[in-house]
Amino acid sequence: MNTLKIALAGTTHRTAQCAEALQASSDFSIAWVLTPEPKPIGRKKIITANPMQLFAESNAIPIVTIKNKISSKIKESVLDFGNIDLLLVVDFGYIVPEWLLDLPSIAPINIHPSELPKWRGSSPGQFVLLHGEKSSAITLIKMNSKLDQGPILAAIPFTVDPSWTAEDYYSHSFDLLCPQLASLIMKYTNDRFETEQPQLSPTPTAEKIAKNDAFIPWELILKATKNPNMMLSETENAVLSPILSKATKAHQTFAALVAAATRAFSPWPKVWTRIPTKQGEKRMQLHSVWIDTTANGDILSLGVVQIEGQSPAQFNQIRTSILNQ
Repeated sequence: MNTLKIALAGTTHRTAQCAEALQASSDFSIAWVLTPEPKPIGRKKIITANPMQLFAESNAIPIVTIKNKISSKIKESVLDFGNIDLLLVVDFGYIVPEWLLDLPSIAPINIHPSELPKWRGSSPGQFVLLHGEKSSAITLIKMNSKLDQGPILAAIPFTVDPSWTAEDYYSHSFDLLCPQLASLIMKYTNDRFETEQPQLSPTPTAEKIAKNDAFIPWELILKATKNPNMMLSETENAVLSPILSKATKAHQTFAALVAAATRAFSPWPKVWTRIPTKQGEKRMQLHSVWIDTTANGDILSLGVVQIEGQSPAQFNQIRTSILNQ
């Protein structure tokens, strides 16, 4: 069979990891890459190219960059490259227009790190961890106009380690998939076998996470460090973000929810709270927590925390700076 021309749309090191896997296969030739233009990064706002652009540049692959949206000018640039057999979309962050979905002669393919139809949306790994799920999958789907609802081409199941952060979850997912990616896509191009996603009602969705979704009032965190097997009252649950509030049903104690959220929201946005200090109220992030099992039940223990303007430290090293404990 002739080498298949495949284009990639994506941004992150995970997109680049997939590109490397395809580049190493004699079955594929990467025709071009669609990716966001370099952006200012860090406190010094240094203009930086993303990992996918760096990969393409190092391999002399044509690049089309996006400023704000996929414009008509971008369409012209893409069409100038000619026909492609496949489009692979990974960690892209943009709505893929119909003309781009229709461009490949075989299929537009998306990699989604959850066991679809569960956790459609932009943050599947975070929601798997937040809800304490014990198993998941990384799934290849044929894209259509509906978000993450296309037919399944392949799925690789795996067990979720209870210690994982979101970064660990995604790293494991893609490390599992990438050695098989080329062969899985080739298998589909040969047999064109696809399965409609199961109907699940209601279907859990993994919406985009904002910084405020990870806020937990200090009074509740403090209470969970003192009261074994603490559960939230309806009033207390109502002060949590909707994302956290829904996740309380998946855990037997509030301490378990905080522990799950701390891992799910790592490395970003991190669970955070506001603490009273002699210098006034300050923001504090929770980097790590654990659950202590006592004779009376489970309580929350705080590990590494970070008060705004300070370096990360063990909670026991900074606890004297917090008032009203």
